[in-house]
Amino acid sequence: MSYQSTSVPVGSRREQERARRRRKKEWMTKAPLDIRAFYRDTLGVQGEDVIELFAKHTSFIYRNKGEVFIHSGEPVTTVRYLISGVARGYVLDDEGKENVICFGYRYGQTLLGTARLTGRTSLYYEAVTDMEILEIPASVILQGIQMSQQNWAVYLRLLTENYDDQVKIQIALNTMSGESRYRWFLEDFADIVGIVPQNYVASFLGIQPQSLSRIKRQMKAKEKNE
Repeated sequence: MSYQSTSVPVGSRREQERARRRRKKEWMTKAPLDIRAFYRDTLGVQGEDVIELFAKHTSFIYRNKGEVFIHSGEPVTTVRYLISGVARGYVLDDEGKENVICFGYRYGQTLLGTARLTGRTSLYYEAVTDMEILEIPASVILQGIQMSQQNWAVYLRLLTENYDDQVKIQIALNTMSGESRYRWFLEDFADIVGIVPQNYVASFLGIQPQSLSRIKRQMKAKEKNE
């Protein structure tokens, strides 16, 4: 496994370098991530030879807050797994406005931008906070699947989990009122409440930022009167 840092077009180069060194120092002083255990226990990859292959080609990457690390339309060459931090997936409408589609925040969550290991991505991904990510070439993942057909089941399980998440999101967004959507967000995305900026939350819920502010005031007033 290799360790890399990335540059980001936010802040000065000196500030970026200080942040990179701080995060590297924090990483080196805590228990290092067991990459083999991650693939074996977190993702459920089958076959020690496949796990060894994946570990050999995996890189630990720092992503800085504000950095767009996946661009819509680019070829899929890398599979990314979230270790820490929060990301948002978004698309651009015809006028170039960003529309948030999803959030990445769970340990081990796949950040791919598409459901396929080939072709092109359909989303942009941006780091909402500083992030730690594991990256591995998509070609190595495909090689591992060919080495052990059991890993097709692993791949399909990860796709199914992602699909189920997206279905739940679409049901909530298309059947609930604005206030109900926000209450759903508070419950189902409790881990990132207060971390993700309000304008991103509003975009995700399909609500204007000013409308979300009004909903929050109304909820606070109701709670105060209860």
